[in-house]
Amino acid sequence: MVDELSIGLVNLGQKCTVISPYYERNRKGQTGYLANDPAGIRFKMNLTVTVGGQTVTLGVHEGIERGVRVVFLHNGEVFPAPYQGGSAGAVVFQIAVFNKACLEYLCQNRIKPSVCVTNDWFTGLMAGYRNARKFGDYFDGTKFLHICHNLQETYEGRIHPHNHEGDLNRVHDLPREWFSDGGNMINPSKCAIMQSDTWATVSLSYREELLGGSSLAHLLK
Repeated sequence: MVDELSIGLVNLGQKCTVISPYYERNRKGQTGYLANDPAGIRFKMNLTVTVGGQTVTLGVHEGIERGVRVVFLHNGEVFPAPYQGGSAGAVVFQIAVFNKACLEYLCQNRIKPSVCVTNDWFTGLMAGYRNARKFGDYFDGTKFLHICHNLQETYEGRIHPHNHEGDLNRVHDLPREWFSDGGNMINPSKCAIMQSDTWATVSLSYREELLGGSSLAHLLK
């Protein structure tokens, strides 16, 4: 879906950048796997973000694929492997780092997108950081559109901190009410829908399904 959307935008004459994590190991357990990619992906720079009082450095790797600028953010400790399990605190830290790093990359490269498309719950904090002014007024002219893939309760990205972890507000650094109706549960999908300018689905039929039966339907209307 991301591949076809981004290439389609370029074919319409738009400039398009896609930002993804660069995992230390891919699904085959390989490291350094982007070095031989035909898109010519190469290291460009480092950038840093602060999450939960901790400064995190990420390597930025860039290439061009069919006119789309592809950007990969690398930190082997934060992004060890796709679908890597971990504590609630580790997951919130990971998504906070990625969401802030995406926006920091745009700032450092002086890219002011007309539209920022966030894809699924892993990107659910990005519009929140815009609205909370974590990057000042830089993104005031940018519209945020969030794509919902699956809003069943077990697929929304819900995170349940243990009692000793607290509410993890110190990590994501956004208002608690953007994530939960009560308790410590953190729902990135709720934050994305509440704080984005608009939302979309991967099909019209799923759009109607969400409006009719999702636990977040009241936010979608």
